[in-house]
Amino acid sequence: MGRFNKGLLLGGLLGAGLALMNTTKKGKEVKEKLLDGAAEIYVELRDQMMASKTWERMSKNDFVVLAQEAVEKYAIKNGLALKTKKMITKLVSAQWKNLQNELNKNKKTRL
Repeated sequence: MGRFNKGLLLGGLLGAGLALMNTTKKGKEVKEKLLDGAAEIYVELRDQMMASKTWERMSKNDFVVLAQEAVEKYAIKNGLALKTKKMITKLVSAQWKNLQNELNKNKKTRL
């Protein structure tokens, strides 16, 4: 099977999975829980970084490590499965640029 066909197959499977998550009641509930968990962790990390002021010299890799640690604590507290932890980690880690922008805005308003 060629690379194109593999990509097409993988894309089709991913699309079908996303369609199920958006159309079925159970899928919507799972999606909502994932987003709620990611939002809760994001806010916790943002507040932690604002309090310590370490974000000014933090790299994206440092942020991803912090996100992984926060997700691990959240997963233990809420009994999440490994796949769910990975998904939430990806969601939170993808917010690096948004977090930087938000913290920079907050810094400017304090001055």
